[in-house]
Amino acid sequence: MVRTAEQIARSKALEIRVHPKGRYLDEPFFWQADTAWEIFHRLDEREVKMYLDKRAEQGFNVIFGVLFAEHGGATLPNRQGEWPFHPKDPSAEKYYPGVLRPNEKYFEYVDFVVDYAASVGIRIAIQPVWGNYVAGIYHKIDHYFDNVDAALAFGKYSGERYPFLPYLNGGDVHRYWFDDAAFNARALKPTRGPDIKVIDYGPVFEAFAEGIIAGEAKHRPDGSQPFITFHPTASWLPDTPKPFASHLFPNSKWLTIDGIQSGHTCGYKYAPLEDPSIGTLNWFYAQNSVDLVREMYETSTRDGSLRPVIDLEAHYESTHYDFKPEKDQWKASNIRQGAWQAVFAGAAGLTYGVNSVWQMNNLNSKSHPPIPHNTVSAANWFDELDLPGATYIGIITKWFLSRPSYFTRIPDQSILLSDTFDRPVPEDDYDGKDAKLISATRDIDGKWLAVYTPEGQGFEVDTSVLQGEKLVAIWFDPRSGKETSAGTVEKGKVKVQPPSQGKDDHDWVFYVVAQ
Repeated sequence: MVRTAEQIARSKALEIRVHPKGRYLDEPFFWQADTAWEIFHRLDEREVKMYLDKRAEQGFNVIFGVLFAEHGGATLPNRQGEWPFHPKDPSAEKYYPGVLRPNEKYFEYVDFVVDYAASVGIRIAIQPVWGNYVAGIYHKIDHYFDNVDAALAFGKYSGERYPFLPYLNGGDVHRYWFDDAAFNARALKPTRGPDIKVIDYGPVFEAFAEGIIAGEAKHRPDGSQPFITFHPTASWLPDTPKPFASHLFPNSKWLTIDGIQSGHTCGYKYAPLEDPSIGTLNWFYAQNSVDLVREMYETSTRDGSLRPVIDLEAHYESTHYDFKPEKDQWKASNIRQGAWQAVFAGAAGLTYGVNSVWQMNNLNSKSHPPIPHNTVSAANWFDELDLPGATYIGIITKWFLSRPSYFTRIPDQSILLSDTFDRPVPEDDYDGKDAKLISATRDIDGKWLAVYTPEGQGFEVDTSVLQGEKLVAIWFDPRSGKETSAGTVEKGKVKVQPPSQGKDDHDWVFYVVAQ
């Protein structure tokens, strides 16, 4: 059974396209996503509606969900008691998925989630399978999808059934990895030796993309291409590319936008990324993702044109650094500061997350108890839907969509004439450069400029890039969304002092518009 023309039309109405200039998403569309990886696996219909209604109310327009769930996908059926695939051997005592035989009943429930999301203005970003089923990565698990035939078949099935939705290839995984037996998951260090060979799983991920394109082709008589990106891990092996989607797949025409996972760690005490010691796994270690967004923005190309860039998995709110209970948690202020910095650096949107929500953690569930993994949450998902970070992300979306121009925005640090705190930090400084970095963006045609100061630091800005006789300044509060007049300013060098200064909750946006 396939979805009806009416169902597919709902998804098509929400299709995301890249703007012809390449940097942003058309309409204009500001990507405001939430990670809800286990939505198909751990929620019933009532819970799906509650979750999606809340996220729609908060302004989210993209939700991430994985068809073959990372945790328990092959050990627990969904809440309706259905497996994603018929068993390879129906007579076997233990379920082993026959990945070439999708289970219609399971996907009818996926249809319900996709359709209800569309009814409240949300697109489900489809992750066909989690990367652990391809390369293992941090899981010692059967690699059900480590072959081209299975990836091609399921990619085609997904693309035909769920066209016009954004697709996430990969799934917290690197293209180049090695067998699980060579990996100590607790220490997060690979055991490298002459007998250990790095495996290139690129052909499998290419097959997923090829299948999605083939599956969607019947719905795209105009020859348009699906929206596909690659969701990488935050780590990589020595002598392999850093996990930027465009670094891992530099020649792949299917890669619509560039993406990274800045991850959930914090600190600078590990081996330098440019010269890692043998036997140490490389990681992105940073307070926020601004440097990674900058690198994507500067280097991401497609046939000579430019791709939009997005951090596909940033730090999760109310979640311990490294998922270790003895460490501090990411606060709402961390989420807000990192988000503003990333967008000012050129990101086409933001991805939010909460540890309890992505895994749909229910401490009282009898059928789907908390995940027995180092990422296990101590909170219920439904108790953390209203964390302040979700509101702050929505404020950012509204602010950018309300600018007098959208597609001509560029990052531009050159208009800042004073210290931007853009420099290396000492080891173990968890409140280092990223937390303090002052960022600037502007309209390339001189209609407006904006400066984000994360701790309310004063700065000097060059307003001569603006075109117009009168320059009107406004203070914008990222915590409340309120604007306050800052009067008029002169053209040229302008010294600015924000309304307040201090850590965590004294960040401000200084906005100047030419009239």
